[in-house]
Amino acid sequence: MAKTMANTMADAIGRNARHLSRAFVPAAAAIGAATLALSAWWLAADALRGKPAIAAEVGLVRGELWLRNGWSELQTSPEAAEAAFTRALRLSPMDAGAWFGLASATGRFDWLNPTASKALKMSYYTGFNRSDLIAPRLILLAQVDTTRDVELIDLLQRQIRLILTRAPELKGAIGQAYRVAGDANRRIIEAEFKDANQSIPE
Repeated sequence: MAKTMANTMADAIGRNARHLSRAFVPAAAAIGAATLALSAWWLAADALRGKPAIAAEVGLVRGELWLRNGWSELQTSPEAAEAAFTRALRLSPMDAGAWFGLASATGRFDWLNPTASKALKMSYYTGFNRSDLIAPRLILLAQVDTTRDVELIDLLQRQIRLILTRAPELKGAIGQAYRVAGDANRRIIEAEFKDANQSIPE
């Protein structure tokens, strides 16, 4: 009896397997076609990297393409750059580089603009130690009127301390920041160097 039951179960499994295999053929073909289409779309956007605006439009949901587009637009059209950085942030809200880009685009002419100072803060909060951003972000921060914002004062102090204690190779960036800084920020930089018993680089 056990043998008969085992045979019955084996027959049932065999019949179901044949039905399943026929059902899986179109599903597998559809998955393969979708994968191929996605790969072609991804490669098409990559092929257009020399034209950042078009690449971003093609690779609609790829934040890094919108980020590249923002940087390409920054000098000629800050408004277009702001829109591209905003789009990048919708896709990658924790991208410190995109926040820095937005701060650069919105703060070019008016650092009283709350969007600019918020974006600069967010760039620090999402990637304080990002080595590729330390120097350019410090130079931008030095130009901001920090006297109205204790958070920005704290960020400036912490960034200088980080360079002096852990990234001395970037001390030149502090020298650049010092040259473009307003009086209040110069005093902050001078105080940090005094505490560290070091001289501000020329």
